[in-house]
Amino acid sequence: MNRLFRFWWFPLVLQVMTLAVFVLLIIDGFLANTDDMAFAQVLRNTNLANLIVWSYWWPVIIISAIFFGRIWCMVCPMELLTSLAARIGLKQKPNRFVRSGWITTLFYISIMFIGIHTLSIHRVPFRMSIYLLALLAVTVIVGLLFSKNTFCAYICPVGHLLGLYARLAPFGWSTGNRSICSNCKDHSCTASANVYVFQGRSCGVGLDPAHIDDNTNCLLCGQCVKSCDHNNPGIEGRPNPGWFVRPWFKDIFALKPMTAAQTAFCLVVSGFTVYEVFTEWKVTKNLLLWMPDNVNMWLGTGNTWSHGLVKSLILFVFLPAIVWLSPYGLFRLAGGKLPIKKFLCIFGIAFIPIMASAHAVKAMLKTTSRIPYWENAFPDPVGVMTARGILDKSLQLACIPAWREPVVTVLSLVLVCCGIAVSTVAIHKLTITHIHNSGHRAWALYLIPGFYGGAFAAMICMWRLNLM
Repeated sequence: MNRLFRFWWFPLVLQVMTLAVFVLLIIDGFLANTDDMAFAQVLRNTNLANLIVWSYWWPVIIISAIFFGRIWCMVCPMELLTSLAARIGLKQKPNRFVRSGWITTLFYISIMFIGIHTLSIHRVPFRMSIYLLALLAVTVIVGLLFSKNTFCAYICPVGHLLGLYARLAPFGWSTGNRSICSNCKDHSCTASANVYVFQGRSCGVGLDPAHIDDNTNCLLCGQCVKSCDHNNPGIEGRPNPGWFVRPWFKDIFALKPMTAAQTAFCLVVSGFTVYEVFTEWKVTKNLLLWMPDNVNMWLGTGNTWSHGLVKSLILFVFLPAIVWLSPYGLFRLAGGKLPIKKFLCIFGIAFIPIMASAHAVKAMLKTTSRIPYWENAFPDPVGVMTARGILDKSLQLACIPAWREPVVTVLSLVLVCCGIAVSTVAIHKLTITHIHNSGHRAWALYLIPGFYGGAFAAMICMWRLNLM
């Protein structure tokens, strides 16, 4: 991989290819539209664009981040477009609010609340294409307005989520020899003169490769490698930056606090992962949706917008807040002393391993359950005729492979147990580091892996092992 980064065409060729695929997906999605949500439930799996985006692209980049870091950002067409736009744009320095990360959090919340749970962009291909086109427009506009890779650094919610999960990865960007960077004379990887060079530019998100100590922000674009190589030809030890093996869960156990914006983002995602996994089983789905359904009934929210907003607020804000604050409340009742902001930003780290494992479980469930739809995806890429055939029973889908059930069940339990274990170790380290003389009071903080992680483990056991 490090040798590939030295070639001018890598990962540029991959970015161009993903951009071409991106455009084709938008076109295919625009050809399939419906206002019938019952029909959309089937169409989302028969339309090729929708099938790829929501059932394969999204799950695959989640899993790839957990094991390889932000490797999707390396080939993402958005990085290419925003960096090209920045070369000809106004090059304004992002202000403090943009740099705070709150735009990313609000962007993600708007996608969840409005896009997914109000407009159903994940079910109606036409609406998905509008969303992708809007995302493309935002990428270019931000590039034209601001300097460097402002979109990737401070706005893109996908990259932000991948950055949280990349803290678990056993690979990361670093330098081969720190002393080489210490003795560097040109600093080409951070020099302002190289910011807008097409290939071999300095870091677009403002990092210094010599001091990168976690996976959260690096895009793995490899531009610092090219810069170091092109400006120091033939010098021993150059290029020095690269993609290296690192200890598993290094960035989790480093206990680096999250910002307030990252914490809010993480809280919403923690609710989303519960929703994603628990709605796979009818029993837990009914249990989870009981509150939002009844609140909507009591409030009389008849239109789609108000209904979706109430549902989202309960599922992704209210219920996660209860889960996050319950351990803290018990800790304080037991006599423990810890400011609530410090608890959220520091102990919130312990939720990340469980969120990642639950997201990976959902990814496996989704990708394997959609296997039968591929038989008709290419003969009918728009998917309308296939969806009608399935609904009127004139078309019979192939059976899901027999290996799916036992393999997914075992891997799901292993992933969730690993997430709980990593979270428990993180709590132990956090307690030692941040809570002095806590004594028996610290037991309440272990409810984070016990209650949050245990809920996933119990649900999977009862569902997949037919214990209920």
